[in-house]
Amino acid sequence: MLKTAAGVFAERGFHGASMRDIAARLGVRQAAIYYYFPSKTAILEAICREGITAFVERLGAIYAAPLPIEEKLTRAIRAHLEPLLEQRFYVHAFLYQRRELPKSVRRPLDAQAHAYEALWRTMIEEGQRGGEIARDLDPQLATLAILGMCNTVARWSRPAAEFGLDRVAGEFARLVARGLFGGTPARAGGRGRA
Repeated sequence: MLKTAAGVFAERGFHGASMRDIAARLGVRQAAIYYYFPSKTAILEAICREGITAFVERLGAIYAAPLPIEEKLTRAIRAHLEPLLEQRFYVHAFLYQRRELPKSVRRPLDAQAHAYEALWRTMIEEGQRGGEIARDLDPQLATLAILGMCNTVARWSRPAAEFGLDRVAGEFARLVARGLFGGTPARAGGRGRA
């Protein structure tokens, strides 16, 4: 139900979509949706909460892994891109529709998004302290640049899925590695410097 609703929101916008539209897409009566969600706002909240929670959990696992920072960032880019390619309507709802939620609902979602960004920034700072990442880079700007680059795939006119996750993640990781490390991204089992 949430995936379908996220698709309707992506196509019509939050205000342009109705419970009737979602029910029609699902092939059910509106009453069936109201059984699970009291409002369209509650559906959007559930979509956003599910999406950001998954992002935070995946990144947390990568951060905790005993890997070189280059490999962590390469894996983190892939983990960030995967839902953008495979569940793009969820991500689209979180990135572009969550502002339609009341502030009281949006606040905890925004806090999770800030925690997610902070974890990226922490990885970059650790790489700087370890001498692997250039110390003259602003970790916050580097974080925002990486996430901005990745998030744009949700709005590409040609669906990023046509390129494939491995290709997009690999190219993005190379762009980041050359910018942060001056080399190529780590490969499983090796450090892949150019």
